[in-house]
Amino acid sequence: MATAVDGLGGTERHWRGVFAGMETLERLFPAATDAEPRTSHPLSTGARIAAAARRWGVGPDTLVGAAWAVALALRSGRDDVVYGHAAAGVGPAPLRVRLDCGRPVSDWLRELRAQWEDAAAHLDVEPDEIRRWIVGDSGGELFDSTVSFGPGGAASGVELYADPGPEPRLALRAAPEALPAPEAAELLAVLDRALGRLTAEPEPLVGDLVAAASGVVPLARTAGTRPGPEGDALMSSGTREALLAGVCRGDDEEAEEFVSVQEMFEAVVRERPDAIAVEAPDGELTFAELDAAARSLALRLRERGAGPETTVAVVCERTGELVAAMLGIWAAGAAFLLIDPAEPELRTAEKYALAGVRLVVADATHARTAERTGLPVVPVTSDAPTAPGESAPHARPLPRHLAYAVFTSGSTGNPKGVLIDHLGLAEHIRTQLAPVYRRVSPDGAGLRVGGAAPVTFDSFIDQVLPMISLGHRLVLFDEMQRRDPGSFLFRTPGSELDVVDCSPSQLSLLVEFGLLGTPLKLVVFGGEKPGRDLWQSLRAADVSAVSIYGATECSIGSVEADVHRDERVCLGRPAGSGVVYVLSPDQRLLPPGLTGEIYLAGPGVGRGYAGDPAHTARAFLPDPFSGVPGARMYRTGDLGRVAPDGRLVFLGRVDDQLKISGYRIEPAEIEAALDAVSGVRRSAVLPVRSAGADQLVGFVECGADFDAERAKKELAARLPSYMVPKRLVPLDSLPLTHNGKVDRKRLAERGDAPAAGA
Repeated sequence: MATAVDGLGGTERHWRGVFAGMETLERLFPAATDAEPRTSHPLSTGARIAAAARRWGVGPDTLVGAAWAVALALRSGRDDVVYGHAAAGVGPAPLRVRLDCGRPVSDWLRELRAQWEDAAAHLDVEPDEIRRWIVGDSGGELFDSTVSFGPGGAASGVELYADPGPEPRLALRAAPEALPAPEAAELLAVLDRALGRLTAEPEPLVGDLVAAASGVVPLARTAGTRPGPEGDALMSSGTREALLAGVCRGDDEEAEEFVSVQEMFEAVVRERPDAIAVEAPDGELTFAELDAAARSLALRLRERGAGPETTVAVVCERTGELVAAMLGIWAAGAAFLLIDPAEPELRTAEKYALAGVRLVVADATHARTAERTGLPVVPVTSDAPTAPGESAPHARPLPRHLAYAVFTSGSTGNPKGVLIDHLGLAEHIRTQLAPVYRRVSPDGAGLRVGGAAPVTFDSFIDQVLPMISLGHRLVLFDEMQRRDPGSFLFRTPGSELDVVDCSPSQLSLLVEFGLLGTPLKLVVFGGEKPGRDLWQSLRAADVSAVSIYGATECSIGSVEADVHRDERVCLGRPAGSGVVYVLSPDQRLLPPGLTGEIYLAGPGVGRGYAGDPAHTARAFLPDPFSGVPGARMYRTGDLGRVAPDGRLVFLGRVDDQLKISGYRIEPAEIEAALDAVSGVRRSAVLPVRSAGADQLVGFVECGADFDAERAKKELAARLPSYMVPKRLVPLDSLPLTHNGKVDRKRLAERGDAPAAGA
């Protein structure tokens, strides 16, 4: 073997070049023992392969390999896959196949044929030697499936076999351990659709082939129409339009006119003035009483200058006054910002500055704290009598008037303030919230709705909205009660909750304690990925259960899944007027089945981040798929793909953002606060699994004088309690990767090390 100048032989250089830049070589099929018997699953479409291969100008083995590459792509969600290829007594040789979706299939097939010929010319070494060059001595494999065309045989757990006859017959061979029968049936269906598209007359793009094989877009829609004005499209116009119309959008009919939240509430007050609206620790309020309190507050707020585009902060305990404050601010035409009275004053001051807060509404308990801000403070209730005719009417906001501001964790060391308009909120109620509640209350009868979200989350607003807009009863727990399962479970007869709205973490705990044995009618959950056990428990129960996915930046909810309709854990389908895209890194629409970043669009997309135009420009982008002038889409940072049943599936994060017990956390914000603590050189924060749940752990590069308890106190003065790490692990130095970044994988492995301040 000749030796090149770089010290590598020609064969080694070839194989290293083929696999250069490949991120992972993940196992797509579970390992099976060699002793396991194989089962054979015949495929019916083999008869058309030879004729189609001649038309494409390639061999049947290339056509079969192409179909298998598509099947592997859809199984893995990747557009870069590897399998072993054996033909005419040669191989199996590892083939790395990239599915460049924007290319014509004819070009792609010819390239695949050339890859096989090139690989066959570089098989002058043992397969184990090639494996060692690529994966090292880790014991990993280059591939775990093989396409075998004729004698030559395969030595992998899963094999797509074709005999060399004039009309090749295909069979999928696998050990049951590697490919259980239900999964084999799914894989055969994908292969059947892929071969059906490959043997059709018109030439598609590779993206059309993937879309057709996924089963989400019908074969008839992949008729080979080349891209028109969308010259950078990954699919032909017919496929693209079918995907945009049938998968990316909900089934909402456009509203004839905008109806604000206040108008919805006024309609409820007229219909049910004496019904109980809020049941709280401080007593009950009827809709008429709540309306009167809101109008009274609105009058006093207007006297202090509140109106459209004015942001008013609310500092109240979890009582009926809190709800009255929210409604009173809206009645004045202003927008609210809900503040947790227990959060550090420094963080509250940051929020006030970013949101441009002009006034503060406070209850008696927190009036003095609110006064320390230096802003005018308006009490929720007033002892002064209201003169006849002095009751303020509810303001009529324009669709794009600001409704509320809500803050999330920020990657720059400061919280991010999201600004939401009235149109987005009203659309969420009309097209998503109302239909969900109609499932268990078709006649609009009042349901008791209990929720446990902190007031600073948009999910708290979502728990209040059914009362405000639909006429249900809000059961409002105080801070201690909302954390206590007994508040939800052990209620007097006749006062049991009909609806529970909470995070999957809390719902799992409630289910464990017996929630599904109560007279419950509806469960709504979201904020983090639910576990499979919770999903199956809800499916087995006689209760409606809906999973909501969305972003704070997009008016609370955009996607929903019905647990009884969707057998597997998923995000679901676009809800109502919600719009969802799965896009490539260069923001092109991906075919179903391939993994990309999830973008949310539609009328619910918010304005952006308060006082942060740069971050707004990075996250809120023009929507190139909408015909609405000025339409935008929001970049979630979540990875996902559209499954063969058309449901959206969550696959992780693009960045380091975390979701812990429903809290959305940017580790960078905590790290910035930790780095400012005396004695800390630098830090890294990540979740570590403990007792079945994720906990934040801070790894601190520090000196011998580091005081963990003092550090925690300094963090508590700046961050809310849910962002303060449960443990701090002091280190002489943080481990680094070869490119100089903090090695978070190694830190996660050290998460069980003895910790300071535990």
